[in-house]
Amino acid sequence: MKLEKIQPAAMPAEDTFTFAEGTVQGASVGRAGNCLFVRSARRYKLFTEGTDEILFLEGSGHFKWARGERDFAAGEGFRLEAPGEYEVNGRCAFIVRRT
Repeated sequence: MKLEKIQPAAMPAEDTFTFAEGTVQGASVGRAGNCLFVRSARRYKLFTEGTDEILFLEGSGHFKWARGERDFAAGEGFRLEAPGEYEVNGRCAFIVRRT
């Protein structure tokens, strides 16, 4: 996996996402095109063999994958290329753009 800190291009506003009625993995999850909005109280697992750009809007914590982990704070953005399975840990809100 390749990981780099970035300043992502503009992400959709929270009110443009369509949210599921219940929770997914204990989180509130919305979708808008190729983007996910996740408001998580603890841990949220994701999987992709493509590229994810993540922008953390609120909170702090760390995300981890099979061979490492990285801290994050509100306002930071990251690009993960071919991470496979990874998880975001911490009380936070973030947007993931998938390509």
